[in-house]
Amino acid sequence: MKNSKLLTNSWVITLSATLIGVFAAMYLNEWMASRKLTRQKSIATQNILAEFQANRDFLEGTLEDHQELLEIMDFLGRYVNEEEDLIAPSVAFNAFQVKFPDLIRVADSTYVAEGIYRYDGEVNLDISFPHFELTTITWDALKSSGLIATFPYECLLHLETISNITDEVSNRNKELLDYFTGARDSGANNRNLISHLELLIEYEGALINQYDSSEEELDECT
Repeated sequence: MKNSKLLTNSWVITLSATLIGVFAAMYLNEWMASRKLTRQKSIATQNILAEFQANRDFLEGTLEDHQELLEIMDFLGRYVNEEEDLIAPSVAFNAFQVKFPDLIRVADSTYVAEGIYRYDGEVNLDISFPHFELTTITWDALKSSGLIATFPYECLLHLETISNITDEVSNRNKELLDYFTGARDSGANNRNLISHLELLIEYEGALINQYDSSEEELDECT
């Protein structure tokens, strides 16, 4: 009886040790998997933020160019008539010349009315359109991976919002070129082109704001 009791106690101890070992191994595996997942999400988030920063730096320069282009087209649309005569108040024209000194080369000016002149010369509207491309490689890679299911809804909503605005900005930049190639009608006094630029600038500003808030918005993603 005594030996039987010892065997029973030994069996209980062995079983308990085995169960503890199994549970410990399961916990360790789960902990390691969770840590690996957290690390993968952190790397993905940092890659996305790095891509956003590169896009933001590029877009900031593009936005400045478009704001200047809008100012130029607005001035020409306001003061160039159907006969392509440039008739403008001298104050407005001089201010424009200070900001864009090489754009209008004046050969002569003729008095029209008090403070208003017709300016004869040529407009040197030499506009270059560099290749425009905002990259979305990291976001596209995340969407095609199983990792995306582990991100909180708020993070995914922020990323999807940026993706939608990026598509809008990219498409409208391509359409902008059409106005200068004649594929789209600029309208009377460049009205269509000016409206397009105004909306494009709004989208670009909104996208920059989204980029600026991304680090804070994605802070809880991992």
